[in-house]
Amino acid sequence: MNRAAILKTLLILVLFASISCDKDEQLEGSLSGEWSEVEPVRDRTTLIFTSGNRLTRIDGEGNEEYLKYEIKDDSILLSLASGQEGTSELFFQKPEQGRLRIGNLYPSIPENQEVILVFERVK
Repeated sequence: MNRAAILKTLLILVLFASISCDKDEQLEGSLSGEWSEVEPVRDRTTLIFTSGNRLTRIDGEGNEEYLKYEIKDDSILLSLASGQEGTSELFFQKPEQGRLRIGNLYPSIPENQEVILVFERVK
């Protein structure tokens, strides 16, 4: 009887994990396109999400950074597309009414102060 209970519990956990992954994958697909920063500094940053979980970040001076991304619950994991090691985990709020919120992509002073950037879909 214990074995049956353990198997049922494992089955429920596997189903829950697969549903969570599907939702994150659907979200990642819905991000495709161009997003422009509206808060705290309008038009400072442009994010372009493309297929294959690729992200191009363009700052106000036109500098581009190519990243890979992955959504995990309320976080976005960013790593350099060049394959160099290191991943940044930032706060991420799923798009609502054409806006998304992401943790500060720029170093802040003081360092422990988190600034949330707000983006609107452009294309």
